[in-house]
Amino acid sequence: MTRSKYSDLTPPQKGVIALGLLVLALGLGNLGRAVMALYYAARLPDLPMTVSWTYLAVTGASWGITLVVCAVGLIRLRSWGRRGALIGVTLYQIHVWINHLLFDASDYARQTWSRDLVLTLLLLALVWGGLNWSQVRKALNHDEDDEDDEDDEETGRSI
Repeated sequence: MTRSKYSDLTPPQKGVIALGLLVLALGLGNLGRAVMALYYAARLPDLPMTVSWTYLAVTGASWGITLVVCAVGLIRLRSWGRRGALIGVTLYQIHVWINHLLFDASDYARQTWSRDLVLTLLLLALVWGGLNWSQVRKALNHDEDDEDDEDDEETGRSI
């Protein structure tokens, strides 16, 4: 009977995978937003809006792809996934708030700012806190060292 690769994970590695799933959900949500923007652009082309459907589709697709790539890096326990997620999630939240400040047109949209601020701070605290934990950093660096060793064994080369 073979053991799953994930059965030998340490608690810090499991935490990284959990954060990777959270980042993946954000990425897939943005890809869904892009698809819906294209769908509505075809059906409601004359709807008055503060931004265009094209803007919504392009930003949704861009952030979706970026966050999915970062999530894959985290789930595969790569240190580049950690760096990418820290940068990507932070820039994503900055972009969200720029959109709020520039494009929120209704009173209701402005009323949700306090809730959105709490969610932003919670997400940033989870990502930055979780990925800067010293045991997580060691676990991710350790995995890269192990992979280098495995690659060397497969190719027969030493570094």
